[in-house]
Amino acid sequence: MMGRPATVTPLSIRRRKIYIALEDLDFIWDEDEIPDIERMWNQGFSLWDIAHACERDELEVLLLIMDRERQGSISPRKNGLFRGEEKQT
Repeated sequence: MMGRPATVTPLSIRRRKIYIALEDLDFIWDEDEIPDIERMWNQGFSLWDIAHACERDELEVLLLIMDRERQGSISPRKNGLFRGEEKQT
């Protein structure tokens, strides 16, 4: 049995003026960069130190760190984004 057609227009179609958050940032990473960033995170580098080493905006690195933690590739740290304690691996 077929349902009746949707009468609600998706929000994305109803928008007249759109705003793209953080449009000026680059969230694309080369997969070869990821192990180095994970290593720096695990060694206790701060978000700002990692961003400086990668020559990337802090927000770009922040979202990558959030992604890697959600994927289980890195763990949260006691001091969060600030300089952490080095893990023994």
